[in-house]
Amino acid sequence: MLPQEIQQESQAFISWLSLFKLSRAVTSLADLDDGTVLFEVLSQVDEEYFHNPPRSQSSENWVIRFGQLKRLFRLINQYFVDVLHRQTAGLQVPDLQAIAQNHDVLQTLALCRLTIAISVQGKKNSEVIAGIQKLPQTEQRSIMTAIEKVMSKFTEQERRAGDTTMTDDDHYYQMQLERSRALAEKETLGKVYQQLLDEHRRLQTNYDDALAEKDELTSSVRDMRRQMDDRRQDKSDGIMRAEIERLRAELQKTEENLGAAETEAERQASVVNDLTRRVEELQGKADEAARLKDQVDEYRHAAEKLHKTENVMEKYKKKLEESADLRRTVKGLEEQNATLVDKNAALEEENRKVAAYKPLMESYKTQISELENKVSQRNTDIEGVKFELSQSQSRLRQVMEERAKDSEALELYQERVRELELAAVPRPRIRTASTDDVSVPVSEPQTPALPVTPGDDLDSTARGLGGELDDALSGTTMTDLKLQIRALKRDLEAARAGGEEQSRILVLESLLADSQRMKARYEEDYLTAHREKLALQAQLEEIRSGKAVGDGPEAAIALRQRLNETIDQLDTLRKDHAELQVKFETQSRDLIIAKSDLNLVNKDQLEILATLRESVNEDKAALESEADRLKTQIVELKDKNKMQLEQVNTLLMEKISLQNEGIGQREKMLERERHFGCVSRSGRDLNLPWAVVVYLTC
Repeated sequence: MLPQEIQQESQAFISWLSLFKLSRAVTSLADLDDGTVLFEVLSQVDEEYFHNPPRSQSSENWVIRFGQLKRLFRLINQYFVDVLHRQTAGLQVPDLQAIAQNHDVLQTLALCRLTIAISVQGKKNSEVIAGIQKLPQTEQRSIMTAIEKVMSKFTEQERRAGDTTMTDDDHYYQMQLERSRALAEKETLGKVYQQLLDEHRRLQTNYDDALAEKDELTSSVRDMRRQMDDRRQDKSDGIMRAEIERLRAELQKTEENLGAAETEAERQASVVNDLTRRVEELQGKADEAARLKDQVDEYRHAAEKLHKTENVMEKYKKKLEESADLRRTVKGLEEQNATLVDKNAALEEENRKVAAYKPLMESYKTQISELENKVSQRNTDIEGVKFELSQSQSRLRQVMEERAKDSEALELYQERVRELELAAVPRPRIRTASTDDVSVPVSEPQTPALPVTPGDDLDSTARGLGGELDDALSGTTMTDLKLQIRALKRDLEAARAGGEEQSRILVLESLLADSQRMKARYEEDYLTAHREKLALQAQLEEIRSGKAVGDGPEAAIALRQRLNETIDQLDTLRKDHAELQVKFETQSRDLIIAKSDLNLVNKDQLEILATLRESVNEDKAALESEADRLKTQIVELKDKNKMQLEQVNTLLMEKISLQNEGIGQREKMLERERHFGCVSRSGRDLNLPWAVVVYLTC
C-alpha cells in the first residue's frame, strides 16, 4: 500500500474509534499496541462474547502486550466461527509480536480491519453503520474499502469451497486444475506453516517468559547480594546463603530450560526455513494462479456491480411506474369528480323542470281520475242496457217463433178446411182424377189413369173419406204431414244458408278471441302498472313521511342506509390510506437501501443515483402533497355529495313516480283509443250491432 493510503486509512480508523466511549483517547495507531482499546470497542458491540476487558493502563513490557493481543485475536477468530459462521482460513493473520514490540502500522491496520468487520456484522451493526455515515466521505470510503477487503477474503473462501462450475475450455480447465492443486498445496503448507509458526511463537513466548524470569531472578539475586553485603554481620547469613543457593539452582534450571528452548527454536527455525523455501518454490505458480484468480474476481466483481446497478435501476423504474400509476389514478378521480359534478348539475336542471311540470301533472291526475269515474259509470250503464237488450231479444225471439208456428198452423187449418169443403162437393171426372192424383202419397210412384165408371167414382170417394178418417184416427193426417214437410223445408233452407252464416260466425269468433286476448293483455298491463304505481307511491309516501317525521322508522332506515354507505366509503378511504402508507414505507426502505448502496458504487454511479434520488424525492414530495390535496378534496366532495344525494334521491323518486304515472296513463288512453277505433272499424265492416261493438271494446 502507498503511504498516502496508509495515512488515510489510519486517520479513518482513528476517527471511527473516537465515536465510542473509551477509557483513553486514541491519537495514533501506536495507542492500539496492547489491544485494550479494540477490546473495549468489541465489548460495546457484543458484551456477552467480549467480556472482562483488560485493564486500561498501558504496560511497558511488550510481552504482556503480546499476551493481551493473542487473547484478543483468539476471541476474534472464535467470534467469526461461532457467531458469524465464517471460515477464518483465508483471513490475513496480523503479526501480533510486531504490533506489541515494534508498533507496526500495517499489522495494526490488519487487526483494525478485523475489528470493524465484526462491528458491522454484530448485534449493534445499525448503530455502527449510523456512526460510520456520520464521518466524512473520504474516511467513509477508506473504511468501506477496509471492510470490503475482509469480506472479499470470506467470499473467496466460500467461493473456493463451493465453486464447482467448470468451463468447456481445455486450457482454462488445465489452468484451473493446476491452480486448485497449487492452492491445495499452498493451503496444506500454510496450515503446517501456521502450526509451526504457532509453535515457534509459543516457544518464543516461553523463551521470552524465561528471559523475563531470568531478568527478574537476576535482579532479585543482585538485590539479595546487595542485601547480603549490607547484612554480612547479621546472624541470618546462613539463611540468606541457603536462599542464594536455592536461587542459583533455579537460575541454573532456568538456563537449562532456556538452552533447550533455544535448541528447539533453532530446530523449528530450520523447519521453517525449509518450509519457506518450499513456499517460495510454489510461490511462482501461486502468483500466476492468484493473478488469474484476481482477474476472474475483478470480472465477477464488475458483473456483480453491474447487476446491482441494474437492480437499482429496476427499483427506480418500478417507483417511477408506481408514481405514474398514482398520477393516472388521480387523473381518473378528477375526471370522475367532474362527471359527478356535471351529473349533479343535470339533475338539478331536471329537478327545476320537474317542478315546473308538477301542476300540469296534478291537473292530468285530476282529469284522469274524472275520466276513469265516467268510464266506470258508463260501463255500469252499458252492462244494464246489455242485460235489458238480451232479455228483450230473447222475448222477441220467443214471440216470433210462436207467431210463425201460429201462422203455419192457421194456414194448414185453412187449407184443411178448403180440402174438406172441396171433398164434400161432387166433381167432374177430370177433377176427380186430378184430386186423386194429388192425394197420392209423394213417396209412391204414379201409375197411368184407368177408365173410371160412376160406380167406381162413388166407391173411390167413399174409400178416400174412409181412409182419411182412418188416418185422422191413427194420428197421421194430411195437415200433420204438410207441417212436417214445411219443417223439413225450413231445415233444408237453414242448412243451405248455414255456409254463409258459418263463415260470418267464424270471423266474428276470431275477432272476439283477438279482442279477448287484447283485453286480457291490457288488463294485465294495467294491473302491473297499477301495482308499480302503488309501490312507487308507497315508497314516495315512506320517503316523505321519513323526511317530515325525523324519528320515524323510515327515517331510521334511510339514515342506516346512508350510514352503511358512509362506512363503506370510510373503509375504502382507509384501504387507500393503508396502501399509500405501505407505499410510503416501501419507498423509505428503498431509499435507505439505496443510500447504503450509494456507498458501494463508483463515483459516476454515485452521481447517477444522486440525480435519481433527487428526482424520486421530488416526485415523492409532489405525490404526497397531491395525495394530501386529494384527501382534503375527497372529504369536501364527500360531504357535498352527501347533501346533494339526499336532495337528488327525493327529487328523483318524485320525478320518476310522476313520469311513470303520467306516461302510463297517457299510453293507456292512447292504446284504449286505438283499440276502440280498430274494434269500431271492424264492427262497421262486419255490420255488427252497436251493442256487440261496445262489448268487444270493453
